[in-house]
Parts: sequence; C-alpha cells; structure tokens
Amino acid sequence: MRFTKIVCTLGPASKTREQIRQLHESGMNIARLNMSHGTLEGHRQTIGILREMNAASAAAHPPRPCIGILMDLQGAEIRTHDVKEPQRITKGEEVVFSFSEQADEKRQVVRVNHTAFVQDVRGTDRILIDNGELTFDIVSVDPATGIVIARAGQDGMIGSRRHVNLPGATIDLPSITGKDWKDIEFGIAEGVDFIGLSFIRQASDVRQVRDFVKKMQSHVSIISKIETRQAVEDIAAIIDASDGIMVARGDLGAEVPFEQVPAIQDEIVTLSRDAGKPVIVATHMLESMIHFPMPTRAEATDVAHAATTLTDATMLSGETASGKFPVPALEAMDRVLRATEEHMRSLVPRNVAVVRTEREARAQAAVSLTQTDHASALVVMTRTGRTGREVSKFRPRVPVIAFTVDRAVQCQLQLSYGVIPLYLSFSQDPEETVRSGLAVAKEMGFLHTGDRVVLISDAPAHDRHISSIQVRLIE
Repeated sequence: MRFTKIVCTLGPASKTREQIRQLHESGMNIARLNMSHGTLEGHRQTIGILREMNAASAAAHPPRPCIGILMDLQGAEIRTHDVKEPQRITKGEEVVFSFSEQADEKRQVVRVNHTAFVQDVRGTDRILIDNGELTFDIVSVDPATGIVIARAGQDGMIGSRRHVNLPGATIDLPSITGKDWKDIEFGIAEGVDFIGLSFIRQASDVRQVRDFVKKMQSHVSIISKIETRQAVEDIAAIIDASDGIMVARGDLGAEVPFEQVPAIQDEIVTLSRDAGKPVIVATHMLESMIHFPMPTRAEATDVAHAATTLTDATMLSGETASGKFPVPALEAMDRVLRATEEHMRSLVPRNVAVVRTEREARAQAAVSLTQTDHASALVVMTRTGRTGREVSKFRPRVPVIAFTVDRAVQCQLQLSYGVIPLYLSFSQDPEETVRSGLAVAKEMGFLHTGDRVVLISDAPAHDRHISSIQVRLIE
C-alpha cells in the first residue's frame, strides 16, 4: 500500500461522477474543492456526488475506502476582474493596475478586486500574477487617481480572476472575509470533513474560526494553509491552534524569497509531525502535467523529496482540476510516492517524532513493537480518531488499520499517514469488537491467516475497561 496520502483538486476536468470515480479508483484519498472558483450550487452538486460514492463504498461487500472532502476557502486574496478575453501582455510594456475603471486610459488596464490596492502596493516594488508566472516592476503609484503603473518583465496572458501577489506588503484585508464566513457555514451544512483556511497570518485567525465552528456544533477539521510571511513567523502557534497544516508553496514562494521555500517546507513538515498534526505539501508538484502526459524529472524528485520528509500527504491542484491529464497525473504521483517509500524502507534509522504525552508514549511503544515482533499491521479501535493520529505521528513501517464507529472520523483519518480507516459498529464487549474488526480486515485483504498484528484496544480489568497493547495472531 501507499502510506503518503494524495489530495486531488476537483474542477472542470474532474467534476462528473465518472471522472471522480476514476480518480478514486486511481488512489485519490481526499477531494479538494477550491472556493475561489465555481458556485455554491456547483460545489453542492460535487459534494453530493462524493457523498453518494461514499455511501456506495460503505454498502459494498467488502466495504471500500471513503473519500475525505476538503473545502478550501478563498481567503483574503487579491484577484484580477473577469474579462471577456485574456489580456496579452508584452515584455517591457507599461500596464495600469487599478481597482476602478479607467475609461480614458490608453494603456492596458488590469483591474483588481481590492479597494486599497493603491495603498498596499507601496509596501513592495513588484507585482506578481499567478505566483510569478508574470512579474511587473512598479514604475509609479498615484493614490489620488488610484493608478499603479508597472512594467512587464515577460510576455504573457492575464485572464479572469488571476491571483495577484504583492511580495512583502501587508494587505489591508481581514484574514477571514465575508465570503469565507458564508462558505464555512455552507461547508458545515454540507458535512465537509476539512476546511482549509487561506492566507491566514496568525494563530488568532485560526482560533476565531474554531470558535465559530464550535458555535455551529461542528467537528469539522481546520487545516491552516501557510502561504504568507506572517504565518511563517507565527508557525508554532498556528500549528498548535490547527487540526492540520498545508504548505501552500505557490503563494508562499511569492511572499518569501524562492530559495528559502524548501527549508521552510521541511521545517513546517517536521514541526507538524512533532505536534501530531497532519501536514500536506501542496502546489506545483506536477505542474507540467496540466499540459503534458508525463512529469519532468525535477517534478518527480520534488514529490519524492516530500515523501522522504514523511509528510502525511501531497496535493495536486491544476493538474487534476483543469489539466488535460488528471488521472495520469494522479497515477504519476502515486508511482513516485510508492517507489520512494519502498526505497526508504531499506534506510535506518527513521526520523522519530518527539513524545509529549503518556498517550503518545503508548502509541510509540506500539509502533516499536510492530518492528521487534515483525507484525504485518497495527490495529486500533478509535471513536474520535485520536489514537489513530497518535500512532500515525510515529510513522510506522506497517499499515495502521483504524476502526471507528463514526463515519466522519473515518473520512478525516484518510489524511493521516499510513492509516487505513474503516467503519465498524462497536460492541459493548471490547473483545467482540476486536474479533469483528479483524474479520473485516481479513475479508478486505489487509490481513491474512498467520499474520501477527499489534492491537491497541480496550481490555476488561475487574469492573472496568483499560487501554491495552496486545499482539494477536490472525487465524
């Protein structure tokens, strides 16, 4: 099996039931909905397809893995306005950027959606389009007219709703916008499993959303996207406040010097793992496969490097959302991850995370026991998913088969490294629950007669149940 999970962004190239089914069968663990694009009704239809597929997977005999749903908020970002036709830009051309319409302007005008753009742009000397696909050097700023004149560094095209970066500038926008709050309500009502917070700057942004989610009586997981300079500076507190982290390298690479991005990525992965929080490495991983059927060798190496850091997941964005080869892109990422994991199994020792609690000490002991006892799997019974994530933190070399009585927890565990989450009705008798779970795992082909497994489960002790670590032989 593949231990590193894959997140696929859904979009025009992957919105039908058949297209989503192909991605699922090819290894998609989490489906990502990008709220920067599309309509609420369109996203509702996609969620409906995913829920129907999950229901069918649960009813199958034996049951099939579920798909987790990640709803990624737009966040406080600057974008260009909608245009009928993409604007063709020529290197060296002076272009006008403005929030307002400039009817008398003879030069090309690129309109943006941010009212304070002319004020905020004074904090930088460059404007980047789509994370640097086009760059502009600022020539002049006129607050009186709201006009910013900038010189193009390359030839290119600017279409509708393209992302605009002002490297190093502080953007005068709330971290969570009015649209975001509406989308959060929508996501909770539709039962998504994860909400991705875009362009957050500090841990207080995450806590603000956490308070709102609690008021809505939701248990949705909060994934904080690290893509601003301020977020990097407050990373430890943000990790502590979040349920998971995404290293969004596209915008991050436009906010900080690009040569610093690899080190920042590795540091965030390590800090997230030590905290026991799932972490996703995202953006531009197989970017060329938007247009071509094979990745570049550099892209394959990039995916492999993420796997060597033992990240929980890697993500495909435009490759599956709008590219020409969504399924081949997923298959390519799957192949690279599997090959890298196979190579890493021969390497010792493994990078070990820090033990912080008594529960984590038990989880680490169970992982160590799988190695000394040559176990084929580690089996856990978990109602909230906590035990599954604690075991995953220590990156076992064998699959973690996590049984849960909660279908939402099952889908959320799809993001955790090495975890195979399965639904199981729990009995009042812990031993009966264990026997049922092992039978299901055997029926699904995850366990076989003669296998040894390490089990974390409740066990009877006088008048109560205690948590135990056991070794079982599959009969």
